[in-house]
Amino acid sequence: MKEQIKKFLEFNGKTIYFLAKDGTWWIAIKPICEALNVDYEAQRKAINRDDILSLLPSTQTVVAADNKLREMVCLPEMYIYGWLFSIQSKSEELKQYKLECYKVLYNHFHGTITNRQNLLKKKSQAKIKKARLLKELNDSPQLKAYLEAENEFKTANKELQNLDKEIVSEQMPLWRQSVE
Repeated sequence: MKEQIKKFLEFNGKTIYFLAKDGTWWIAIKPICEALNVDYEAQRKAINRDDILSLLPSTQTVVAADNKLREMVCLPEMYIYGWLFSIQSKSEELKQYKLECYKVLYNHFHGTITNRQNLLKKKSQAKIKKARLLKELNDSPQLKAYLEAENEFKTANKELQNLDKEIVSEQMPLWRQSVE
């Protein structure tokens, strides 16, 4: 069982650590509550009432505010962000955090939509350009000559394949006789 404690976040003068244990990153909820100026005990109870989050808490040894290792209630990192967004409090620190979350969510989803729109526009423009170029090329004597040469090549190739098949089928009986 490999454990590793790493710095997670500096927020409002608080350092919040997380623990890597067996492939899961565990984050103590008490330091987060302190950094957001929300009641830890109320949040611990809210987690225990939640249908999903109540299945997840685990007591882990992590770095506390006094820089000593302490047993603390932790959640897997995967659930921390959703839990944070679910906190109800009048805390100004929490309000600032949630405002930042709204910006991050907006930038992520708006960016995804905008990028998709830009790519669709780029694809449409490329399709129009391609059609215009093909129309111009169709009138070109050089393209006509190229397509003719391409057809001659394909025809010669097919004739060669047919000839090869004929030769093989004619010589096959000779091979059978010499083997017997």
